[in-house]
Amino acid sequence: MPAWRSLSRLDGPLPALPRPLDALSERWASLRPRVRLALIALAAICAVAAVTARVRAAESRWGGAPVTALVATEHLAVGDQPKGLRATLLPPQAVPSTAVTRISGDESLALALPEGAVLTQAHLDPRGPAAGLDPSLRAVPVPVHEGWAISAGGWVDVWVLGAGEAPAALVARSRPILDIRSDAASMTALVGLHIDEVSAATAGLALGKVLLAHAPAPGGDGSVRDGLGQ
Repeated sequence: MPAWRSLSRLDGPLPALPRPLDALSERWASLRPRVRLALIALAAICAVAAVTARVRAAESRWGGAPVTALVATEHLAVGDQPKGLRATLLPPQAVPSTAVTRISGDESLALALPEGAVLTQAHLDPRGPAAGLDPSLRAVPVPVHEGWAISAGGWVDVWVLGAGEAPAALVARSRPILDIRSDAASMTALVGLHIDEVSAATAGLALGKVLLAHAPAPGGDGSVRDGLGQ
């Protein structure tokens, strides 16, 4: 079909509108230009006010205007450089009070930083994995096997195996796994033990007879010997 015939279809009167829309368009066309301009300005003001109200409601719900925090884009282990972080706007209630917004570049992580987590001062604490540890606990390295599926953030019971027919002894119950360190030859779990449990555990380690058993998180009774005591 020739192009001029296609263009000719654009000629002619406006298409018929439904009766309510047709009446509304006629009324709009009959208004004075300044009245139409005032109505358009009023509609724009109402739209801006509605958006502003929604923003304020969201800020009130989440504690205020968004703040900038450094968020990990991948999982970073203890000892890694805090690289690959993304500056992200987050609600204030989602950002810890100790969040870090700037790093010098020569720090290393004292705690693991999972993907999506916010970098805090505790992650850069020079005390290492003991940074978030209860004062009554100590980080004790215990050799483990990969097949035991021990992972950081889990909980374990610590057993010292007896010699010969001697029974095994439960040294500690529901203790936190602070970190896992491994190389090509071995794997070691850092376990948070109460200071009174360290002696028995190290005695077992000297004989190579310490076993970690998966355990539930400690109860909420606040007992240091049965949990973190926090």
